[in-house]
Amino acid sequence: MNNKQLEIEEDQLPKYAFELQSHELVEERLIWQHLARRKIHKMQREQESDSRKSRHE
Repeated sequence: MNNKQLEIEEDQLPKYAFELQSHELVEERLIWQHLARRKIHKMQREQESDSRKSRHE
């Protein structure tokens, strides 16, 4: 990779750093939301399964 491509002028750095940080925060929030929904869904399925088992016993 060309070193010139990696150079960012100092006056542009805060703008790019802020944009990258914002994107990372959004991605992190979306990942946590996805994981939380998966966990809730899994717990609901387990509760449904447990209630079905208790009805059949």
